[in-house]
Amino acid sequence: MASAVQRSNITPAEKESLLPNDNNNGTPTKQSASSPPPSKGTGQSLFFFLILVGQSIGTQTYFKLSQRGGKYEYNTMSAMFIVELFKLFISLVQLLIANNGSIQGVKSNFKGVAKRVYMAYLFLALSYAVYNQLIFYVMRLVDPGTFTLFKSLMPAVVALMNFIAFQKKLTISQMYCVLIQIFGIIPVTVSTNSNGVVELTYGVQSIIVLTATITFGAFNTVYNASVVKKESGNYPIAVQNSILYTGGCFFNLFFYFATMKSDDESFFYGYNNINVLVLLFFNSTIGVTISLVYKYGDAVLKTLSQPVVSSVLLFLSNILFDAPLDIIKISGAGSVIASTMLYLKLPAAPEESPKVLPK
Repeated sequence: MASAVQRSNITPAEKESLLPNDNNNGTPTKQSASSPPPSKGTGQSLFFFLILVGQSIGTQTYFKLSQRGGKYEYNTMSAMFIVELFKLFISLVQLLIANNGSIQGVKSNFKGVAKRVYMAYLFLALSYAVYNQLIFYVMRLVDPGTFTLFKSLMPAVVALMNFIAFQKKLTISQMYCVLIQIFGIIPVTVSTNSNGVVELTYGVQSIIVLTATITFGAFNTVYNASVVKKESGNYPIAVQNSILYTGGCFFNLFFYFATMKSDDESFFYGYNNINVLVLLFFNSTIGVTISLVYKYGDAVLKTLSQPVVSSVLLFLSNILFDAPLDIIKISGAGSVIASTMLYLKLPAAPEESPKVLPK
């Protein structure tokens, strides 16, 4: 689930460059180099950081707990429709508050929105709808700890895609971190049997699907960040999110009816399982928590939650789901977590000035 990730999936460096609105139309402004950093409430930032860690752990864990016998009794597309609908409601409430409770004011925000914005977010909504179903599938194949450790590779994959699409380079230190992450993932996902044969813990298919899912998620992140960065000066983030979540509602509902068979259960079948409701709650509200972490902390604080979540889920998966765990896997996971924290703290490579061609 886009759990995963709040739908304004902006990379940390890009998110830090966009500050809260200082004007009336919600346009983000860039902080000047000479201005002092905004004051942060240490207690509040720590509180929301811990809430975010708890929600992230809960989200990944309840993907498994909401299953019965390794299967989802409820329809995952109906679940995502509910999540998208709730997120849309939150965005519209934000717009309503920004317009002093005026419904006409909210409507005026959508007048004149360029066609390219609708097309970009409809494509992104479709992409997220497919990605969310991939995550549901992956969480049937692997334990939450392995999944979150693979997700730690996403910043590196995002950096690679940024290099391909926008020529944003990595520093040598960042490249070393990526290599350490890759080497750390290997002992987490493989083991040697009594005959000395190396075997993948969850099989070849699971690793291929898991890698493809992480890569797909990185693409969504890069594309979403590009659209937000390009359009944030023209339209408030809440307007952009409202378009995105409306598209998400449409595509998930479309997929639900398109794949429904005559003997399928009802739309809300399986929702008597409390674990399903908890999963929906976590996925619907985690975006709000991320926003509060950005408000009272910063983007670095948010990104540091991922290694913490991975560390906890590594042991929680062993306790709850009997996921394999030994000193070799712990060492590999430790390498991934430590290199991820280092990667997030390293400064980005300086952007090259455009070359001036002779006249």
